[in-house]
Amino acid sequence: MILAYLFLALLLLLALAYALLPFFRQAQPFPESPRPEELRAELGVLKSLAQEAEGEERKRLLAQAVRLERQLAELGENPVPPPRRLSPVTLGAVALSLVALGVGLWAYTVPRLPGETIITSRNEARELGNLQRRAEQSGQAADWLAYADKAYELQDFERAVQGYLKVVELEPRNPRAVRRIGVLLFMSGRPQEGVQALELAVRAEPDVAEGWLFLGNAYFQLGRPAEAIVAWEGYLKAGGEARQQVLNLIQTAKEQQTATSRGRQVYLAHCAACHGAQAQGGTGPRLQGNPIRKVPEALREIILKGRGQMPAIPLSEADLQALLPYLGGL
Repeated sequence: MILAYLFLALLLLLALAYALLPFFRQAQPFPESPRPEELRAELGVLKSLAQEAEGEERKRLLAQAVRLERQLAELGENPVPPPRRLSPVTLGAVALSLVALGVGLWAYTVPRLPGETIITSRNEARELGNLQRRAEQSGQAADWLAYADKAYELQDFERAVQGYLKVVELEPRNPRAVRRIGVLLFMSGRPQEGVQALELAVRAEPDVAEGWLFLGNAYFQLGRPAEAIVAWEGYLKAGGEARQQVLNLIQTAKEQQTATSRGRQVYLAHCAACHGAQAQGGTGPRLQGNPIRKVPEALREIILKGRGQMPAIPLSEADLQALLPYLGGL
């Protein structure tokens, strides 16, 4: 990698030298303009004609000759200047400025190390690379765990996953690696898989608050508020620091649990006869997993107005407000 950057720097210096080469050559003066000779020849003709002419014609020719003499005088006082040549000091200053600019851009804007991003600073990326090399050389689970923890700390989650998977490969029951894999699965939008890993982690280390927190989050995202409450209570029991935030989450889950219970009561009373007690389908279509359940306004219209063989069901607004979230969670 270093040789590649040195080669690139050499190419840039050669390109800079080639671009500045014309400024170091001997300046060549511009050729003299043919205009003065033309004017002198024209002036001689006018004077000859003026000597032979008389009256108004003579005056006109002499006046034209005077204008030509003025033009010749102006050309003599203001000759075309030769091209200016930049001094070595100026050229050196320009070259140093360009080099400094290139070095600055290379040092502070271009990532050069594995794992180096806007989030990950140069020193942190170097440390992460050292940990990775040490783990690769030793092949020990402890070294891979140190590498994965550092990547997780730097929010380089892709490398963190790779590290924790390597730990699990070497030590399948390592609770920290299993827990972090569960956390990362949840964060990547895979809560069902995350729950499986997190359940193993909290059974192995019930005193670690992190596992309980993310397990509760995953349960809640999957529409399992009762289990989420139990997990968050486990977080509080383990001494988690975000106590007030988790208490708020527990309260929200309890409210949702109450609403879900009320929604199921409405469903069993008005919908289960056709759609099945578990929304598995019957004389009416299956609702469990049906995409229509995620569109509350469409559900509202179908319930209140009916559609096809389904009759309109005159529910109160309170019953509708309880039923729609329940259907959405099926």
